[in-house]
Amino acid sequence: MNVDGRERWGWVAALVAVVFAAFAAWVSVSVGVVPSPSRGFGVSGLTSSEPVLVAMGALTQLGDPWFLLVVAMLVFLVGVERSVVESPAGGAFVLAATFAGFSFVDLLKHLFRYSRPAGATEATVPTWLPPVVDGAVRNTLVGDGFAFPSGHALGTTVVFGALAYTLNVGSERRRWAAAALGVALVSLSRVVIGVHFVVDVVGGILAGSALLGAAIWIGDHRPLRVFGLGTAVGAAALGATALPPAGALPPVGQWFGASLGGGVAWYLVRPSRELASKGALIVGLPTGALWVVTYFLTLSLPIVVAATALLGGLTVAAPTLVDRFGPADAG
Repeated sequence: MNVDGRERWGWVAALVAVVFAAFAAWVSVSVGVVPSPSRGFGVSGLTSSEPVLVAMGALTQLGDPWFLLVVAMLVFLVGVERSVVESPAGGAFVLAATFAGFSFVDLLKHLFRYSRPAGATEATVPTWLPPVVDGAVRNTLVGDGFAFPSGHALGTTVVFGALAYTLNVGSERRRWAAAALGVALVSLSRVVIGVHFVVDVVGGILAGSALLGAAIWIGDHRPLRVFGLGTAVGAAALGATALPPAGALPPVGQWFGASLGGGVAWYLVRPSRELASKGALIVGLPTGALWVVTYFLTLSLPIVVAATALLGGLTVAAPTLVDRFGPADAG
């Protein structure tokens, strides 16, 4: 992107950040910080139709961190091989923006600390579904933690927007339209299943747009800068979480560690290629499994930061490592 294009994104980021700040101030002053089932225009769910709720619960998974992380990793690992991105820097930009987005979610949620709608942590699974899927479906229909801004809305705005900006698939207009549709559907699903108010998802979209604009402005084709942005936001998120009453630090520290490790690996290795499908599986499956283990185990903050820094670094360095030490046909 030329300098003028970067400058435009800088102005977009600044303008949207101002709009988000004004919107958040309105939420705090006009709606109130006291938990209330009427926050967000009084909308906590739009339907009681069981099939619709189940469908929306499935749709909302497109904004879950696990899905967005898998997408970002795949774009980085196999991007050039499949002509998805022009260079490894494009895939690394998506990965770095993803880590930064997750940290931004944690930062804002722990600054505002607004409660979710009443009943957000409870769900009734339809009896017509097989019992074997009861637990999985229930998990898609509930939400815990703080509400504002919506992490799903913010995360999809950052990741889908980074994909629209970076990918070589279709026209630019169609990519941005697809990204906007995806963000709108995921955001709608959060309101329909009753785990967010409308103001939560609107705030998430605004905050995500501001971060995406900042990432493009700061680090266009220079992913090291975006990893640095994610590290700084992650450190701020840890600080916000530690404020009394302190929240759980290890889950927040994982994205700080990922940005830090990814940035160090990019600085040291700077991969010049991506992996073919076989190489991506060799690296992606065990790395993804370790991400899941780290996410669900109860570990101390230093261990989580060290583990995710290693995982972020291994992901970024994977093409070079497989090229040097892996099977001859893995690259």
